[in-house]
Amino acid sequence: MSGSCIKPHLTCLHGSGRELGHAVVERAVERAAGVSDTAPLPVGPPVHVLVVHTGRSANLRWSADGAARRERFHSGEALINPAGWASRPRWQEDVELLLLGMEPAWLEQMAAEDGRRGRFELVPRFHFTDPLLTMLMERLASEYARPGPADSLYAQALVQAAAAVVVRRASEGRGTAARDGAMPSRRLAQVMDYIHANLAERMALAELAAVAGVSTSHFTRLFRASTGQSPHQFVLQQRLERARRALLHTRRPIADIATEAGFADQSHLTRMMRRHGGITPQMLREGAG
Repeated sequence: MSGSCIKPHLTCLHGSGRELGHAVVERAVERAAGVSDTAPLPVGPPVHVLVVHTGRSANLRWSADGAARRERFHSGEALINPAGWASRPRWQEDVELLLLGMEPAWLEQMAAEDGRRGRFELVPRFHFTDPLLTMLMERLASEYARPGPADSLYAQALVQAAAAVVVRRASEGRGTAARDGAMPSRRLAQVMDYIHANLAERMALAELAAVAGVSTSHFTRLFRASTGQSPHQFVLQQRLERARRALLHTRRPIADIATEAGFADQSHLTRMMRRHGGITPQMLREGAG
């Protein structure tokens, strides 16, 4: 273990170092606020940073636009920090993170090659989920966790695919904009905790609305305003993320993983993974082996 190349106050478990040239990928641990001997720098790193939370659910406090913010992050949820942007994050407990640092000029070139017109600008984006992006990050980190040299061609392809997702996310609008009619953060955290605790079970909209303390019709509007997704879309993404992690990190039967993640059976999981990620459970597992 060593210091992070992206954020020096983090402990890097494994990563690419400077091998990728225009990007750095790492799996790292950030200590809880007040525990680490190394404090975050007062300015952000000179690269754009994508961060994906991969551990247990935890609260994060940070500042943005001069305002203090607090959110509960679950496994698979991500944020984007533009180059030079300092948020002074403070986690309530030690967390494991996947990080991808990208040189601004290179990402701008990627955007231009993708047909984006005008000046490319990456803005902060908080608390979003993207199963494809998480899968790409996991594969990248795994490539540098293996003994022996990484397959640089494969790693470069994964970096470019992840960068393309970041460029697409940048075109979806500013992540810092406040959404009208959003659910109070405490209520939203309770709903998220309930969803993660009950992924293996059938969930009714009325149950989630009861946790939030609002009517069913009101809940759907509030949830979409708070997350940018419908309750169904969000729950499906969380189930796919749980299944993906089990496929990558265990050798349990795919049928068992499917039911424990909340899918009807193995074929249901296969259909959803193919539809939303272009890959089957068996392909994902074999690619990680």
